[in-house]
Amino acid sequence: MWERLAGWARRGAAAALAGGGGGRARPIPAHVAFIMDGNRRYAEALGLARVAGHAHGYERLLAALEWCLELGVRCVSVYAFSIDNYRRSGEEVSTLMALAEDRLGSLLQECEVLARHGVRVRVVGDLSLAPSSVQAAAQRVMAATAHHDRAVLNLCFSYTASEELLQAVDRLVAGGNGSWPGSGSGDAPSSSGSSSSSASSAALESCLYTAGCPPVDLLVRTSGETRLSDFLLWQSRHALLVFTQVLWPDFGFLDLVAAVLEYQRHAAQLARLRAAAAAQAAACVTPALAAAAGAGAPPRCQQQQQQQQQGRHQLEQRVLQPVKVAAAAQQQRGSPCSIASPASPSSPSSRSEASAEDAATAAAAAELAPALRQRHAAAAALPAM
Repeated sequence: MWERLAGWARRGAAAALAGGGGGRARPIPAHVAFIMDGNRRYAEALGLARVAGHAHGYERLLAALEWCLELGVRCVSVYAFSIDNYRRSGEEVSTLMALAEDRLGSLLQECEVLARHGVRVRVVGDLSLAPSSVQAAAQRVMAATAHHDRAVLNLCFSYTASEELLQAVDRLVAGGNGSWPGSGSGDAPSSSGSSSSSASSAALESCLYTAGCPPVDLLVRTSGETRLSDFLLWQSRHALLVFTQVLWPDFGFLDLVAAVLEYQRHAAQLARLRAAAAAQAAACVTPALAAAAGAGAPPRCQQQQQQQQQGRHQLEQRVLQPVKVAAAAQQQRGSPCSIASPASPSSPSSRSEASAEDAATAAAAAELAPALRQRHAAAAALPAM
C-alpha cells in the first residue's frame, strides 16, 4: 500500500515538474548523470563494512534510475568505478569486482525496471582492466538489453573521461571504424564521411563511449564533494552541476526533484550557452573543410582567412623583405671580389670594406634563406581558425 501511494506521489510530482495540468511545459533534462559518492562514509557512520555501503549504493542506483524514468529522463549515466580506484588496496578492489559481477548478474534476474521501461544497459569504460568474469557479466547484460530502445543506462565502469577522450581521438585519427562495446553498430561514425565531419565535435562525440546519448543536462554529485573526478568531461561541458551534501545511499526522490527544479531554473541560460557554442563551432569550420563538404566557407571564416593572409603578408614583409633587399643590393654591386670601375668615387679601401660587408650580408642571407622559406611555407599551410 505504501509503495502504491509513493508511486502516485512520484507520478504527481513528475506531472508538476513537466508543467502538466494546462500550465506551460517545463524542460525535463534528457540526460542526467550521477557521481555516486559517499558509500564508504555511509557504511562507516552505521558501523558497517565498506562493502555493505557499496551494496546499499547499488540499491539506490536502481531506485534513482526508476525515478528518473518516471520523470521523463531518457538517458542516465552513473560513475560506477573509476580507473583510479584500482589504486585502492588489493582486498578492497577484489571485493568491489566481486560485487560488480554479482550486481551485473542481478540486473537481469531481479530488476524488472529495465524491461518495463525499455532500458538498454551499456557498460562503458576500459573493461580490459577488469577481471574476465566481470567482463563476461557486462557482456551478458548488454546483450540481453540491446533490443531496448526507450531509455539508456550508461554504467561507467573502469572509466575516466581522460581515457575516453584519448581513445576517441585515436579512433578519429584511424578513421572511426568499429564500435564501442555496447554502443551498437549504428553508433559508430562512417569511415566514408567527409573530412569536415571527421573534424567536427559531432564526429568526436560519435567516438565517445556514450555515443547516441544527448549531452548531459544535469550532473549530480552526492556527499558534498565539489569536483568532477574525471567523469564525462566532454559530455558535461554545458551541464548544470548540482552538489548535494546527501550521501549516495541516502539520496531520495525529493533530492532528485530539487536537482531537477534547479535545472529548470537555469534551463534558459544553459540553452543560450549551448546555442552560442554551436554557432561558434559552425563559424570556425575552415574553408578547406567546408569545400570538402561541398559548401562555401562561412562569412566569419572568410573574414578570418583574410585576416590570416594579411598576417602572413606582414610576416613576409618583416622577415623576408630585408633578405630580398640585401640580395638585390648585392646583385647591383656585383661580385664582392670584382674590381670597381676607375670612375667610381669610392676609394680602394672603401670598396674593400663594402665588398666585405656585402659578402657577410650575402653569406648571412644564404644561411637564413632556407630556414625562412621553411617557416614561410609552414605559415602558408596553416588553416584558417
